[in-house]
Amino acid sequence: LNYHIVDSDIIATRLVKEFNSARQRGEIHFLPLNVLDIQNNNLPKISGASPLIDQLQWIPKAEKAVRHVFNRIMLCEDFNSATRTARQYDVDCVTLDGDQVQRKGALTGGYIDKKVSRLELQHSIKQLSTILNKYEQEYKIIRNEIMNIDNEYNNIMAELQREDMKSKKNWDNYEQMKSDAKYLQSELDRIVTHRPGKERQLNTLIATIEQFCAKEESLQSEVGSDLVSQLTVDEQTTIDKLNDTIEQITQELKEIIQKRVELESTKTKLEHQIANNYRKNRNQINTDLERMHIENARSVIEDLEREYTILSDKLNEHEKQTDAIDRIINNLDKELKNKQKELEQLKNSNKDIDEHINEEKRNTDKYEVKLRNAQNKLDESAKRQNDIGVPPDGLDKYKDIPIKQLQHDLDRAIIELKKYAHVNKKALDQFLQFSDERDKLTNRKAEIDEAHRHIVDLIESLDNKRFETIQFTFKQVSLYFTEVFKRLVPEGTAHLVIKKGDNEDFDSEQVSLQSPGQQISVDDFTGVGIKVSFNGRTNEMRDMQQLSGGQKSLVALALIFAIQKCDPAPFYLFDEIDQALDPQYRNAVAEMINELSQKAQFIITTFGPDLLKYGDKFYGITYRNKVSQIRSVTQEEALEFVEDNEIQNQVAQPTTVTTSS
Repeated sequence: LNYHIVDSDIIATRLVKEFNSARQRGEIHFLPLNVLDIQNNNLPKISGASPLIDQLQWIPKAEKAVRHVFNRIMLCEDFNSATRTARQYDVDCVTLDGDQVQRKGALTGGYIDKKVSRLELQHSIKQLSTILNKYEQEYKIIRNEIMNIDNEYNNIMAELQREDMKSKKNWDNYEQMKSDAKYLQSELDRIVTHRPGKERQLNTLIATIEQFCAKEESLQSEVGSDLVSQLTVDEQTTIDKLNDTIEQITQELKEIIQKRVELESTKTKLEHQIANNYRKNRNQINTDLERMHIENARSVIEDLEREYTILSDKLNEHEKQTDAIDRIINNLDKELKNKQKELEQLKNSNKDIDEHINEEKRNTDKYEVKLRNAQNKLDESAKRQNDIGVPPDGLDKYKDIPIKQLQHDLDRAIIELKKYAHVNKKALDQFLQFSDERDKLTNRKAEIDEAHRHIVDLIESLDNKRFETIQFTFKQVSLYFTEVFKRLVPEGTAHLVIKKGDNEDFDSEQVSLQSPGQQISVDDFTGVGIKVSFNGRTNEMRDMQQLSGGQKSLVALALIFAIQKCDPAPFYLFDEIDQALDPQYRNAVAEMINELSQKAQFIITTFGPDLLKYGDKFYGITYRNKVSQIRSVTQEEALEFVEDNEIQNQVAQPTTVTTSS
């Protein structure tokens, strides 16, 4: 019933390929309509049985498939009529209870568990497939919602990452500006710290230059006058005093130069920034000042003035740089404040996003709690409804009463029922239910016991039939084996024995005296053995293991010939059976084959001449140029063929002898 009907075997082959390419599990069967050969079997119509196909309906297109399956099946009333009909008319039978009796003897029936029924399983598969499709649709919807939520979450996280990167970049810029401002502030502080000392040094130099200028003017006014010859004693005295004054001024000049050298040593810190390029000139000026006389004081003063001018320009330049640095610092402060404002705005935006996410999580948790509470209430209501045990007529009785009245009555009933909370409210229903189940199980047990008794009787009957069949077959084969062995070995005797598990042997007469219900059971048999004697002495009977190779071959041929007499085969194929036989038994075997060939065909290969005497057809096989050839030969040629192994460089092969009735 689980086969698939197709139009042709080509379609079936194509479907099988698709099935295999998809790597599907299980099996698939087809009924191709184009290859089904339906024979019109005229089934008998007897009392208690009728063709099953007469009870079926089908579409015309599937007629060949239906007849192919049900054409030789009879529908019978009971098991006995089914057994009788199957044996008498060689048809398959099925009873109304579903028991099947096949024409070959197989029986199928008894209790059938619906849980393992193919139809029930197929129906369950369809229902489960529908439910599975429904859940798959719901799963797809939920998965799409989850994917949308994940996409939104990923977008939010990406935005947060971008904002974090901007914040980090702004913070790095802020740190760099802060470091630059700190460096500029330290430079400014250093310049401001050294500025008062430099100003004091400059004022001292200016005062010294003014003194030198005054002395220079005084001396210049006296240049060119006639000092000694034209002067009086008083004037001469004055000149002497002036000379003393010049010496004193010269000494003071030296002291001033010494002080200047000392002041130059204190000016070293400032010179490395504002006067490093003039160090050589300064040393040269110092050397010239040490060597110069009063006459070149003006040049020294001019140099000092130029030095003062240069220092003033450097100071102004540094003041301008300081102002520019102040402006840069102010701009950096403004930009830093703007970046701090942007950072605060980003932090506030990030905080709003985090609050939104937390709010969504709290809402989700609330919905999950509400869902669990609703599910718990639903389960509790279902449990309470089951505990109440509503009678069948309850719906009709209370359907017209208002909800409020029903709720009021229900609350009052619940209060009353709390007094009996310890009582099993469904005891009566459970008692009735269990009583029905007990009756059903009792009836079922009786049916099973009855079926078990029938099965035991059937098994005993089958064991008896099997024992009788084995006994009959064994006696027939043993009888023919003894006769055939007597023909082949006139002086000897042989018979078959049945072996048991305890190494006890029974011959055909001993087995026939027992029954399966007594000492011997069919299950106790382990095999068949052979006892032979080639000299006729019963006290020297031997097993197969004690015989030579030629004797074993002779016993095997005797057993084959005995089985052939019991159950003849249409033909036999023997390959050099006379090769291992002793010479005195080859002619007897050939005569036995000639006798048995009246009812069967024998095809034999041989190298000896004994079997050629009774052959009807002869074939010779030659081997030449690495090729085997076979040809039909006469009996005389066959005799010459087996007597000479090498004729004209030909290698002799076995001669095939065909003997038939």
